[in-house]
Amino acid sequence: MSLSSKSRLWITAAIALVIGGVLAGALALIVRPVHEAPAVTTALAPSAADVRYRFEVQNFDPRVELDSTIKALEARLNATQGLELAELADVYLRRAQLTGDKKDYDRAAELAQQSLAILPTPNSAALTLAKLANAKHEFHEALRIAYEYKKKSVSVPTVRATAFLALGDLISANLEANRAISIKPDPNTYLMRALVLIAQGRDREAAVDFLSAARLEDHGDQQGAARLRTLWGRFLLRRGEREAAGMLFDEALRIAPDFTLAQALRGELLLRSGQPREAARTFEQAFAASRQVRYLIDQARALEVDGDATNAEAIRTQVEGIVRAELAEGGFGHRLDLVEVLVDRGNTPSLTEAINLAREEVRQRPSAESRFQLARAYARSGAIEPAYVEIQGTLAQGAHEARFYELASRLETSRGDPLRAELYKRLADEMDPGASGWRNQGMP
Repeated sequence: MSLSSKSRLWITAAIALVIGGVLAGALALIVRPVHEAPAVTTALAPSAADVRYRFEVQNFDPRVELDSTIKALEARLNATQGLELAELADVYLRRAQLTGDKKDYDRAAELAQQSLAILPTPNSAALTLAKLANAKHEFHEALRIAYEYKKKSVSVPTVRATAFLALGDLISANLEANRAISIKPDPNTYLMRALVLIAQGRDREAAVDFLSAARLEDHGDQQGAARLRTLWGRFLLRRGEREAAGMLFDEALRIAPDFTLAQALRGELLLRSGQPREAARTFEQAFAASRQVRYLIDQARALEVDGDATNAEAIRTQVEGIVRAELAEGGFGHRLDLVEVLVDRGNTPSLTEAINLAREEVRQRPSAESRFQLARAYARSGAIEPAYVEIQGTLAQGAHEARFYELASRLETSRGDPLRAELYKRLADEMDPGASGWRNQGMP
């Protein structure tokens, strides 16, 4: 068994039972040579042949096709045709997911509701509303709609899996992902299950599902192929597999040159590789193309690593304004984005608000990410024990990333346990070697 596997087993046991035998086992791990390569990461990387998209890449803008479809449907639309309204709502949603345009999200919701008023059931417009609820982080509403929808469709367990994953209910998410595959084993359902398996800490199984998704690809869905490789690359990047991640991002951008998530994750790769200035420019370009505030948050972090605290703070102020405005309108502003910015800023008023917001987020959806952000807020405010409880809760769900281990290490140091601090630090080093600054943002 590799260092990584033994270490993670030790951590799981330590969370449940802190006993002398476990501590002795941890000490034995720590004294092993640092240069010993963890086998778990190399086993996750795909071959170049598996990464390569098997079909000829067609040079077209998917937005043009969606625009054309919307124009044709609008032209022949009759306000009494419920199913046509449902089809149009779905196309607007797909364009919104591609462009991030709030007007398209609103139009999709309007048309779906009109369709359901004409034809309450069976009507796929209900699933459009469920997907919209997930996009707005209204996960309980998405589940309510999906459970009320009685017609068999692969979209039903997919919507449920997405919601359960966000809520931190990983057992239910896994069950729904398996149901989706049983209905339609295709790239989308295998990708969905891979994301659930990652959250459970089941990396080897996730790697198999990514590979299965790629091998089941058919021609025509270039955006789907780019998304698969981008998320596959993100998974590997956050397991220390930079070369394989870069190969996947390159292929995603070859397939879909304007795929902004791939561009942004290239920025993360640059930052982790010690190139913060280039990373900041890449995040800026990704935001300009998509208007996703996630990329501004990362740009600010890259600027801070590069020593440009003034511009980093200016960007955080910009993010705060955008997210607060969207939250006030009941739109697509995500509260956890605001928490991140407030914690990154780190002053007392910001941290007080961040703790309150993050507590509410954890109450509504106790996912690993929500608990980690609450742990960060507590830690930066000096509340070490509450931070420790939250980071242990994060790790207990099976999630493992360098930033989680980094915070756990610092908290163990503050609590006077250098043995466990060193163990967590070594796990962080495996996944993000070189102290790039990526995993240290907002740490106490």
